[in-house]
Amino acid sequence: MPKHALASVDMAATVASYRPAAAVPEGRPRYRYASFESRVAAAMLDVLVLLIIAGLLVALGSLIVLVSSDFERVEPSDTAFNLFWACIGSILPASLLYLFVAFAWKGQTIGHSVMQVMVIRADGRRLGVLGSASRIIGLLAYALFVAGGALAAFALRDSTALAAAAVAGAFLLVAGGLFWAAFDRRRRALHDRIAGTVVIRLQ
Repeated sequence: MPKHALASVDMAATVASYRPAAAVPEGRPRYRYASFESRVAAAMLDVLVLLIIAGLLVALGSLIVLVSSDFERVEPSDTAFNLFWACIGSILPASLLYLFVAFAWKGQTIGHSVMQVMVIRADGRRLGVLGSASRIIGLLAYALFVAGGALAAFALRDSTALAAAAVAGAFLLVAGGLFWAAFDRRRRALHDRIAGTVVIRLQ
């Protein structure tokens, strides 16, 4: 076969096999799992985003109280104080909403987008609403560990050693669940296993 014909065949095969990096593959998975380091960096960026959300809500509540007090000339109204605490109480729901919308919309939070990684279902499909909800539930497992440790520490408060052991055990569970991703073949942490998700690289 002439050389130009072979070149044409090779180019046609290359074009046929090309798949955009940002697309979620169909059928048999052909993607690379995100490294543990990139996941940690993405998580740190998202913590920064969540702190900004919390700071904005606290600032909004404080501004309401300040305006109600005529900039500390009079006593703030009870309504202003109630709105302040409403802003404080909305920090957790707002944080969960940020994560839910980000995962359901693109499978990426801001941190994931910066680090060029994406969360998908283990079978290769996009998360969608149900997948996003599952991942939030998986993330909340860590909060349950911490809450369980705190309750155990309170129940064992008569013994400092036992209370400290309960808190340490809770944080070890959290750390173990997160660091699982460093040793898992598919780089899955505990919340990935609970939600049935994996994190892939887009580049």
